[in-house]
Parts: sequence; structure tokens; C-alpha cells
Amino acid sequence: MIEEESQPTSGPVKLMEAKKNKQKAWLLMFFMLIGLNASWVFAQSLTSDIEVNKEGVEHQLTEAFEVPDMMLMSKQVPVEIICISSLDPAKTANSTNISWKLSDARGKIVHSFNGKVGDACNAELLLSPGLHRMTTTVEYGVQVEQTVKMRVWKGLSKEGHIAASVIAVLFPLPAILAAHRRGKRADLDVPIARARRYEDWETLHREMEDRDRSAAEVQDLNPYLGKQAFVDQSYVSTIPTEEEKPGVKDVPDIVPVSQPKADGAGTMEGLADPLSADGRIKRVGDIYDLMKDDD
Repeated sequence: MIEEESQPTSGPVKLMEAKKNKQKAWLLMFFMLIGLNASWVFAQSLTSDIEVNKEGVEHQLTEAFEVPDMMLMSKQVPVEIICISSLDPAKTANSTNISWKLSDARGKIVHSFNGKVGDACNAELLLSPGLHRMTTTVEYGVQVEQTVKMRVWKGLSKEGHIAASVIAVLFPLPAILAAHRRGKRADLDVPIARARRYEDWETLHREMEDRDRSAAEVQDLNPYLGKQAFVDQSYVSTIPTEEEKPGVKDVPDIVPVSQPKADGAGTMEGLADPLSADGRIKRVGDIYDLMKDDD
């Protein structure tokens, strides 16, 4: 089979394609910047939950949990401890005291609480990566719910936004540079007037698509062709200008026509031929003979 030869692409088309590809790459960079940074903000809001104590479950005096070291950068992690205490209706409480403390791997107390049942015992802390231990003391008949919520990515907020922005810029950058080089090469081969004329046609095409029309009118092309609107003269009434209006001297004199008499009796006045008939002319040949005699 004979392969069809591919037609070479003209200079203006290459230039317009390069500009379109460059615009698409810039738009991709813009949306990636917004999308990646928005995704990172959402990731920071996610929490890793650890349930220490829960109603209806046997009370845990001590609970150990690990604060992760994200990306091995030793960043502190925001931690929220939610604590709710109440009396067990099925039991008779000896006392309403409640206390808990949080210590790190070295045994240093990071935070502690002492109060009564129903008191607000929540806490918001910044914990360093490593092992932590939570010890809760309650009296008989007192039940408590405790949950540790760690936003493990929050500590890397700044670094994450920088990384997301760098990725959003570097990913479409090769396409932008390649489109710029192609456009620069095509621009050298295409005259400015020709390129602008092609851009005008592209603009017209987009406008016609927006207007949802199947064919262009002559008036629509005039702004791009630099011509005045052309109107079919058959549909326009011609109005004479001041220069074309006839003057008084240009109007011929009109000989008044004699009106018939009021009594209704008509005459042959004005209808009689002032020339009398020539009796010498009896036939057509006589006319030629008379013309020869005159010569």
C-alpha cells in the first residue's frame, strides 16, 4: 500500500498551535497550584485517632501511644485530647474525683488534670515525636471517655505547601518551554501581517461558535477585513444628495395643454399637421427620385 504523504503545516498554523499549547500549559500550572495546595490543606485536617477509654468497656489505667515522626523531620505534632466523664447509673460512686496525666518516654509529665466528674478535661497540646503514656485515675462508679486525636501532617504545613507549589510549577514547565521554542521558530518564518490575519480568522471562528451560527454574514467579516459594511443595493432606497437634486434651471419648461371648451364642442386645433402633403409622392420609389433630384 502507498502511504499518503502528510501535508506540511503552514507557518501561521504552527504559530497558533504553539500559542494554544503554551496557554494550556499555563492553565495546567495554575490549576495544579490551586489543586495541590487545597489537597494539602485537606490532608492537614485529617486526624489519627487513638481511643484510650470508652463507656461500657473496662477502664484502662494506663495507655501508651506513639507520636509519629513524619518525614523524619522531628516536627511537633498537634494533639487534641477529648475527655468526657460521667457517673455510672448502675453503680454507686464513692467519690466524683477524676484525674489523668500525660508523660513522655523519659517519664516527664507533659500535661495533667485534676477535677470532678463533669468538669471540662479536654486539652490541646504540641507533642514531640516518640512514645507517650497516659495514666487515668477514677473512683468506683465513675466512667470516662478519652480519645487522642493527632493531626500528623499539620507539623509539616509550610514544607508541604512549598513542595506542592514546586511540583505544580515543574510538571508543566517542559511543555511551556517546548511550546515557547516552537512558537519562536514559527514566528521567524511567518510575517507579522499574515500571523495577525490568521489570528483574526481564529477569533472570528470562536465568536461564530459562541453565537451558534452556521454561516457568517458579510457584515461580520468587515471588522476583521478593515472594510466598511457592504449592503446589497437592491434592498436600499436611493436618496439623492443635495448635489444630485435638480435645480430650477435644470427643469425643462412644460408647455401647457389647452383644455377643451366648457360646452363640450371639440376642435382639431393642435392636432392639424402644419406640413401639407406632397402630391408628387405616389409610391416609395418617388421619395428616392426626389432625393436624387435634390442632389
